[in-house]
Amino acid sequence: MFIVGFIKTDRPEVLINPVQCRNEVDLYTWLASFFSDENFKLDSPLTQEVITKSLAEQVPIRIAIAGYQAAIVFGEESVINNNIERVFNTDLFDYKDLMAK
Repeated sequence: MFIVGFIKTDRPEVLINPVQCRNEVDLYTWLASFFSDENFKLDSPLTQEVITKSLAEQVPIRIAIAGYQAAIVFGEESVINNNIERVFNTDLFDYKDLMAK
């Protein structure tokens, strides 16, 4: 099981609106949908291979969101849980508005 969520860059111990993904394919699909070409430009392409290699390192992976003091964080559930102090869910931020349709 994998978790993907958001952090404020100055508060990386608080995970905002986490989503559980069953496997690497679900995680990649979520990330690819969020980082649609129309809304974001990434420094390097997001591929399944990059996700798999990153997850093998057993550390939380952060992708900064340019123009915001926020980042997406993802990793195996145990890795994420070992690196956060609390989870915050809010209806004030709906990431689905930014995802590709």
